[in-house]
Order: sequence, then C-alpha cells, then structure tokens
Amino acid sequence: MPENGSEEGLLVRAEPLELAENVSRRMVEVRVVNGALLLDADPAWAWAINNVLDMKGLRVSELRRAGDLRTG
Repeated sequence: MPENGSEEGLLVRAEPLELAENVSRRMVEVRVVNGALLLDADPAWAWAINNVLDMKGLRVSELRRAGDLRTG
C-alpha cells in the first residue's frame, strides 16, 4: 500500500481468493487481509480491475475504495 501510511487503494472480495490474488498480483501490489485483497491501485481503475477479474472467471462480491480500513 502507499508509503505515506494512508489506506488509499481498493478492497476486493472475490472467489476463489487464491486465483483472485494471483491475477491481481499481475496488475498491482496486493495484500491479503481477513479474506479480502487490498490492492495498491488508483480507485479510478476499479472498473478495469473488475473486468479483468470477471474475464478470468472470478466471482467479485465487493470492490470499493479501501478508505480507512483498519488491518491491525
């Protein structure tokens, strides 16, 4: 995630998680937290990332700005 400590980026919940992680890592930096992916990506790219995940056969149930997500 960004070095400035803010939680910008995207939160993605998709199944199967392992495949979603692998596909996402080809596009951006990824962390897995509590069964969700945190993508180091500009939220403006959400539609494109969703399209790629969909084309790979993944079921995306949530895709939103990470916002002030606490991962501690």
